[in-house]
Amino acid sequence: MKLPPPAMRDFVGRATMTLYFTVCATLKAATTVAGVSNSDWTVRWLVEIGANIAALGFMMLVVVTTVARLPPLKTAQGIEPRISALIGCLATVTLIAVPRVQVAPKLEIVADLITILGFVLCIWCLWRLGRSFSILAQARRLVTTGPYQFVRHPLYACEAIVLLGVILRNPTWSTVVVGAIVVAFQYRRIVNEERVLGAAFPEYEAYRRRIPMLVPSLSPVPGWRDEPSPPEVEAPR
Repeated sequence: MKLPPPAMRDFVGRATMTLYFTVCATLKAATTVAGVSNSDWTVRWLVEIGANIAALGFMMLVVVTTVARLPPLKTAQGIEPRISALIGCLATVTLIAVPRVQVAPKLEIVADLITILGFVLCIWCLWRLGRSFSILAQARRLVTTGPYQFVRHPLYACEAIVLLGVILRNPTWSTVVVGAIVVAFQYRRIVNEERVLGAAFPEYEAYRRRIPMLVPSLSPVPGWRDEPSPPEVEAPR
């Protein structure tokens, strides 16, 4: 069976993800409006509304960057990178279906604050990534500035912070298992993306050697201030 041309596949993928995140953003907006109308004006309420607004902002930015993204220069081949990308991206949504358990009000506030921090950092990463954002392992541009000067995959790291907040908000075995699945497939996405980026951009290997994958280094990378910044080329996530 002959596959559609790359441009058509990219269009279909972009349209699908735009529709999906538009629906998610609409539902989140409805939840936020309903929450605002129930104005308790407590610290717990304010933090929860803040978490909803941060999540809504991230989803809206995903829609914008997906619509405006550049055509890919290179895409990971095979079925595994596609499955890993979809599961890593969408598995978190299944946490909505997990029954909620009662937790202490202070833990709820802490969990929501962690979620807010994660989403705010995600927005920073995604804003910097801009038109290079994608779900699949693809190479468009390679950005090495902003959060990408500290770690190679800051968006994944920040999404992990959001996931931690979600699990703390509903600490059950189901959420922990789903969280472990998300982390495992996100790691596979990183591996696939680094392979694609290395093949698309010769300068990526030097960048990979200098910059940590997910956790910023506490000490400056030797010589990083003395090296000229490479042209703005950018990792998908």
